[in-house]
Amino acid sequence: MFITVAICTFNRAESLRRTLDSLIAMQIPDGCRWEVVVVNNNSRDHTDEVVNRFRELLPIRLRFEPRPGLSNARNRAMDTARGEYILWTDDDVIVDADWLAAYMSSFRRWPEAAVFGGRITPIYEEPVAKWVKQSEALLKGPYGVRDFGNNILPLSVAEERLPFGANFAIRTSEQRAFRYDPDLGVGPKRRRAGEEIDVVSRILQSGATGYWLPTARLWHFITKEMQTIRHIARCAAAEGETDARQGVRRLRAPRRVWPLKRWLRYRYHRLMSPPPIWVRSLQDYAYAKGAFRFYLQQKTNMTSKSWILGGG
Repeated sequence: MFITVAICTFNRAESLRRTLDSLIAMQIPDGCRWEVVVVNNNSRDHTDEVVNRFRELLPIRLRFEPRPGLSNARNRAMDTARGEYILWTDDDVIVDADWLAAYMSSFRRWPEAAVFGGRITPIYEEPVAKWVKQSEALLKGPYGVRDFGNNILPLSVAEERLPFGANFAIRTSEQRAFRYDPDLGVGPKRRRAGEEIDVVSRILQSGATGYWLPTARLWHFITKEMQTIRHIARCAAAEGETDARQGVRRLRAPRRVWPLKRWLRYRYHRLMSPPPIWVRSLQDYAYAKGAFRFYLQQKTNMTSKSWILGGG
């Protein structure tokens, strides 16, 4: 069986080095042929130099994607992959020694299944802020944490049991039939999320099956920059913008007061409440801000089109 491990990277050369080191330490199961495809998404650091140092240590291939955005990079990796399955991971993880073996045994056990996902556990850069540890249960999204327990379970859109982007696998035939949407994910003048959730959901909704694999484990490195209010707010805003684009309606207040009301609530709790409460308020405010930003962009675009069609 031939398997492709795909990593898309942007300006994280040293973090990528740590991830590639962990791939070297993996146990390669019998009968497994594999490759590592790294897509440099227009990095300005020494990413290419780092990848080239691993050419004699890993079956690695480097590709360049000039168009910004993770979806564009994923599509380039997909088009490059030669494996029967694509194992997707990120440039800031450490994979378990049995990570590849856990996936390969599952591919053999369930040859009819198209999608698989595994456990993502955070590992923090020290020192860890006290408010982060106290609010950890609220930070699974911003930190890409995924854990559905120790039992193998079927993936499910209805039950929101879907893998996250740092640790999932898709059979290549289905993957090429369901490409990543460049309008999702981080891109120029926007921060959206969920390009992998979108693809996995569409594959499962087409009638395919998939499984949660608790033994396909890796660790997501949470840097000091990620342990900040700015990062938590940015992730929540991206979720809000994504949900607004996809027509998810969570916000009941009039659009003109969404961010303001929630900002005032956040500022109150920031002064008066323990971290789990003010972090939740921060996320609520940032989510509303992201959704509001999307609607403003849509309104601006519609106004511009009307102006053009009307001849100015």
